[in-house]
Parts: sequence; structure tokens; C-alpha cells
Amino acid sequence: VRIDVLQLLCDVKTCWDSVYYMIPPIDSFLDRPNNRDVKKYRLLPMQWNVLQGFELILEIPHQAIQALLSECLPTLCKYLITFEKFYDTWIRLGQD
Repeated sequence: VRIDVLQLLCDVKTCWDSVYYMIPPIDSFLDRPNNRDVKKYRLLPMQWNVLQGFELILEIPHQAIQALLSECLPTLCKYLITFEKFYDTWIRLGQD
């Protein structure tokens, strides 16, 4: 019996990793001399706290994405284990 190797399709392309990677360098971006015109948009301390909360939230799907991308051909078992860990971590975060 011959079984074809298939790859799962993405339902929706969401770039959570892109957003996750954009948060830390915001301050250094605003400090550059050529960005003086946007320096007035520097975040207030409370806004930074909110943004750091989003960074914490986005770290969970980031870790799941990285776990699945580390393999050339993730198996269904790997997807289920990763999703379960992702779900449990997000639930715990919501309870804190």
C-alpha cells in the first residue's frame, strides 16, 4: 500500500510572530535620530504595561508556532500535543 505524504493547509494566515517580534524594538526605533518626527508617539508607562501584557499573551502562540516550524513535516501527534500545551498555557494565563 502506498500512502502519499501530504501537508496540512493553513486556514488563516495570521502573523502573530511578526507582531510578537515588533514589540521589543519600539523604544530603540523611537530613539534613532532619523525618527524624530515620530518621537512624539513615545508610549507612556501605562501604555508600556499594556503592551508588555500583549507581549506575554503573544508569546504563547509564538512558542507553539516555533515548536511546529522546527520540524520539516510535523505529524498530527505533534500538532495535538502542541495545541494542548498552547491551550492549557493560555487558560492558565487567563486565570492569573
